[in-house]
Amino acid sequence: MYPYRIYQKTASVHAFPASQSKDLYMLGVPRPSRLVFGRDKPYNGLMESGILFRLVRGAVVASICATVSACSTSLVVNADFPVPLVDPLPVRVGFLFDETFSTYAHEEKIPQQASYSIQIGEANVSLLSQLFTSMFVAAEPVVTLPLESAEQGRLDAVIKPELERFEFDVPIQRTDQFVEVWMQYQLRLYETDGQLIAEWPVTGYGKAEHGNRGAALNRAAVVAMREVGAEISTEFSAQPAVEYWLEEKQNESALSSDAGRNN
Repeated sequence: MYPYRIYQKTASVHAFPASQSKDLYMLGVPRPSRLVFGRDKPYNGLMESGILFRLVRGAVVASICATVSACSTSLVVNADFPVPLVDPLPVRVGFLFDETFSTYAHEEKIPQQASYSIQIGEANVSLLSQLFTSMFVAAEPVVTLPLESAEQGRLDAVIKPELERFEFDVPIQRTDQFVEVWMQYQLRLYETDGQLIAEWPVTGYGKAEHGNRGAALNRAAVVAMREVGAEISTEFSAQPAVEYWLEEKQNESALSSDAGRNN
């Protein structure tokens, strides 16, 4: 359903520099007595078939990417996220962003392409702190769970998000036009004493037209995160366990109001 990593093979045969001990025949390519460029009749028809050209090009690209910083992309995802236009739910929540979430970084090295370092932690905090502040009548950051006694009297629950998975695809052929990003978050809602109320996986997908590699990755990641934000803001209260909990809170509030009037 969602685009996981697909590694594309640029050739069915890989090349090794002449300085290495492996011969082409070990990889299924007939070994000529010598490789000569510029002859009218290349040995074994390698140049006529175009195989030799692809082999040499692959070796050169791999060598360059191994030594040149241009084949490494370092990115800090940055964006302004829109404030959701929703009616706040009548509960007071704390949101707990642990260090892994607030400093999340995805590191990946793609063979024969590039190395990537994508910093998402700051964007995580920016997206969800603003989102939770808009979704509830009161929301504030907390640092521990279970909550301290003073916080338990002030808040109804705690939300702890986790970014479980981050996948991306960067085109390596000219026919591919888009960078794609897929993300999966896990939201967990807890009672103030640490008891789990509900958990809910939320996914987001984004794509951006390929141009500058870093800028396109940033745009695609932001689109995916905005999709996550829209899903949370509109569907959070519809989750069965959350819906049941909200009804309980409303009943408790009604009972407290009745008791106050009777006194």
